[in-house]
Amino acid sequence: MSKIDLVLLHAPSVYDFREKSIMFGPVSDMVPSTPVFEMYPLGFTTIAEYLERHGLKVRIVNLAVLMLNRKDFDVEAAIRDMNPAAFGIDLHWLPHAHGSIEIAKIVKKHHPNTPVIFGGLSSSFFHEELIGYPSVDYVLRGDSTEEPMTRLLYAIKGKGSVSDIPNLTYKSMDGSTVINPLDWVPENMNDISLDYSFSMRSVIRYRDMMGSVPFKDWLQYPVCASLTCRGCTHNCVTCGGSAYSFRNHFGRRKVAFRDPELLVRDIENVQKYVPGPIFVLNDFLQGGPEYVSEFIRGLARIKLRNPIGFEFFKPPAEEFYEFLNEHLDDYSVEISAESHDDAVRTAFGKHHYTTAELEESIAAALRNGCSRFDLYFMTGIPTQTAESILETSSYTESLYSKMNNDKRLLVFSSPMAPFLDPGSMVFDDPDKFGFKLRARTLEEHRQLLIEPSWKHIMNYESDAVSVDDLVEATYEVGYHINRVKGKAGIVPQDVAEQTMQRIVEARDIMRRVDAIHKEPAATRVKKLGALRKEMERLSESTVCQKRELRWPAKANWRHVVNVLALWAKESIAGLLGIRTGTQGVACEATKSR
Repeated sequence: MSKIDLVLLHAPSVYDFREKSIMFGPVSDMVPSTPVFEMYPLGFTTIAEYLERHGLKVRIVNLAVLMLNRKDFDVEAAIRDMNPAAFGIDLHWLPHAHGSIEIAKIVKKHHPNTPVIFGGLSSSFFHEELIGYPSVDYVLRGDSTEEPMTRLLYAIKGKGSVSDIPNLTYKSMDGSTVINPLDWVPENMNDISLDYSFSMRSVIRYRDMMGSVPFKDWLQYPVCASLTCRGCTHNCVTCGGSAYSFRNHFGRRKVAFRDPELLVRDIENVQKYVPGPIFVLNDFLQGGPEYVSEFIRGLARIKLRNPIGFEFFKPPAEEFYEFLNEHLDDYSVEISAESHDDAVRTAFGKHHYTTAELEESIAAALRNGCSRFDLYFMTGIPTQTAESILETSSYTESLYSKMNNDKRLLVFSSPMAPFLDPGSMVFDDPDKFGFKLRARTLEEHRQLLIEPSWKHIMNYESDAVSVDDLVEATYEVGYHINRVKGKAGIVPQDVAEQTMQRIVEARDIMRRVDAIHKEPAATRVKKLGALRKEMERLSESTVCQKRELRWPAKANWRHVVNVLALWAKESIAGLLGIRTGTQGVACEATKSR
């Protein structure tokens, strides 16, 4: 087998989570992954596909999943046995600040002469600090690093210079930092592909099932994502992916859309191999009426069989749901309203709709064939008091009453934790929005991540609510929303009661952790260690059962046949030394080679 050019490593949020006693709390209850955030970013898949299409060999290794599934998994031994031309490590979401750097240190320990490359939005924001770590050689900035990464890999292999690679921060020969211009900002997303068959080919090629899965329970719940665009037209003030953040920190002044025909092709490829739901990220309504029409009609043309869900940034009108119902058999909707209070939502940056308009949209969706409507609220946002948080439960009860306790409507509440996004408006100017930052640098965030509970990990304090009251209100509103959902029959009564009991236990553990945190360091570690198993149990499915997030799906004979065909094709190609994968137009980096 030829040498791998790039190994992409995904670290857990806290490297030694298997030894440390940390009450992560409900920070991951609303996402498929566990509190160690083992789900790697979509950019891993697009980078890997792009590089392979342009003559390079890439492997994804999800260290976090391997560490979760195998208690005896030896990270150092696994990394020591790898021998690529370069390693890539993501620091896209800031909660990976601890694990990513620790993995980089291990890479350098065993491969001192092999370049280590970082990328992701958090890497981009902290690029000057990040390049200062001895274990980091290169940082690729911006939201579209497929092409710069290709050029960098060829330069590492002796076929080019790093001096003219866009978006690159690196150490020169004398150890000084060089920052190349951030000018690779594609106007569209048509040169990349979100090809999930790449992961399947990797399983076949490397005989490694768990090392390439997106998150721990993916095989039980094979949900896939599709990305409509990079960038955003909205300005939620705590979001590091807002229009403000992209413009001021990531070089993007205009949203880059993927052509709807190519988006449909991506989804058609997913349904060929994967039976699970497909979630369309980044509100495609931002693309305008023509884009919307072409996309939805395209899904109807391919006779989409998988359940599909859409993320919307504002509530659509009834005519839109009628259009979806006409063309799709099984669609769902997700909206993060943040608060039931119009004033709080406006302070958050979502001033473009009211709660009344949201309710009209929910009712319209349910009238027009929507399979489920997920509605999310958040705690800890600007101007939000503890009283406002607690009012969410009574609002939820009122909402269910208005919707006749329709079981397709699922309401959730989760904390804005553990971190405010770097590059968001609030992070850049906290005083303006009534916040105080408890960490500003990357290293300060790394140290916060190993604090004993999510209350102490949070990187912010709000003028509107104390940290203690925020934590209590987050658990309290979760408790009462579960009570409401159980009473209304939205979830089985026994499930609601189990969740409520778990919340009671989690609050008790938090109080005990607080007391221990005040003790001398000598006794703190031992006492926290005694609570570790309870902390782990109460840090997942805390304010809701994670299975409530799952949409039903099942495999059929087509998926089995297609996967077997892919296995045969990849196995034969491996024997003959033939490269497989998506073919596309050559990038600028390879046209001259």
